This record gives sequence, structure tokens and C-alpha cells, in this order.
Amino acid sequence: MRIINVKKVIIILLMIGILAVVSGCARWPDGPGPGPETDYQLEITVEVKGQINSYEGIYYIVMDADRDSATGPGEDISSWDDRFYYIKLEDGFFYFAQKEEGSPELYLTDSLISGNKIQVTIARSDLEDPNSIDINVVTTDSENNTYDHLDGYFTINTNLGSKPPIVDSPDDSGDGGADFDILSVKAKIKTTFE
Repeated sequence: MRIINVKKVIIILLMIGILAVVSGCARWPDGPGPGPETDYQLEITVEVKGQINSYEGIYYIVMDADRDSATGPGEDISSWDDRFYYIKLEDGFFYFAQKEEGSPELYLTDSLISGNKIQVTIARSDLEDPNSIDINVVTTDSENNTYDHLDGYFTINTNLGSKPPIVDSPDDSGDGGADFDILSVKAKIKTTFE
């Protein structure tokens, strides 16, 4: 009788051992390691005085990720260098690409148009994981004649955290009116888990 109980105990212990090995392999197929890298994202929120109206004009968010903050993007779209990335909102659709000719279209992680705000989120890796990003926002008519822009581009470090809101001068959008009058821009580096 004792031999049967010992055999049962050995079988149960073997089953527990096999389950522990199998569950360990399923969790770490290549063995235990540091785990997956954290994916960082850049979230930008633009607020205008009126309502977002991408059917009568264009909203641009332009970014320079070349690590040289002395050469950031200005308000003149025709002077943007090939290394710049931009997000364009026109006719209700977002377009994200690098200005360099022949560059493929990139994809936003998330986007939102709500009342007087635009919010876009992009993977930091789509900008080739820079240490900092220079950002400007420009509104134009359908022919890319500038209505409004930030008084100057601003720089955000790509570590976790946010930049205090960048406030733009009110009522300086000329013929564009309130719908193209930029009030503020917020930028934040976050993880995919936020």
C-alpha cells in the first residue's frame, strides 16, 4: 500500500515539474530576458480659436529630428528641408510623411479632431528615435499661403514628460479667421501604455 502512495506522489511531482517547464517556455520562448523594450510615442495637441475646418484650409505640424535645434522648421512651407517630417490635415484626413521626395507615407498611432482641437500621436521610432524634436505648427489656405504659425519652433526632449503649452499670439491669422488662429500647442512623450 505504501509503494502505491509513493508512486502517486512521484507522478504528481513529475506532472507539476512538467507543467512548470512548459509554462516557463511559453512565457519566455527564448529564455528569460529583460523583456520587451518600451515603445515611446509623441503626442501633439493643437488648439485654435475657432473650430477645426480642414475643408477650407490646411493644418500642418512639422517636425525636425536631426538633433540640430539651430535649424528647426520655420513658417514658410517652401523652405522646409527634406529631413523634416510633417503631419497634414486636409479635407478631414491626416497625412504623415517625410518631406524628402520618394519617402513612403508613415502612419499615425492615433488621431483626433474635436471642436477646436487636433491631437495626433506618432511612434518616436518613426522619427528614427532622436534625442530631441523641433516642432512648429502652420495653418494655410488650400494654396499653402500661410494664415498663422507659432512665433518660433520649439524643442522637446524625447525622454518621458511634457512641454508646457506653447502659447501663440491671438488674432494673428489674417484672412484665415478664428478657425486657423493657433492658440496653443502641447507636446508630450509617453509610453504606449499611457
